[in-house]
Amino acid sequence: MRTTFDLPDDLMKRAKIAAVRRGSTLRDLVAEALRKLLADQGQPQRRRMDQAPIKLPAGHTIPVRSNAEIAQLFEQEDVAHLNDVYRGR
Repeated sequence: MRTTFDLPDDLMKRAKIAAVRRGSTLRDLVAEALRKLLADQGQPQRRRMDQAPIKLPAGHTIPVRSNAEIAQLFEQEDVAHLNDVYRGR
């Protein structure tokens, strides 16, 4: 896949020199570097939220809704009701 990047001049120069020294192309050098970087990172650990990301007024809670319930509200195009549900109305 053809892609265009804007890289700092000094980084590009170093990459070209490294590719020549290795006897490879710049394309192969960048592809290998990306493969190594992505392999080293692994999958991020997902954590379930156990607290609201914002401070809620005392006594106010966010109702728990399943994905199916939320999808049903969207299918009904009742976004106003969905907003009311999450605002505790």
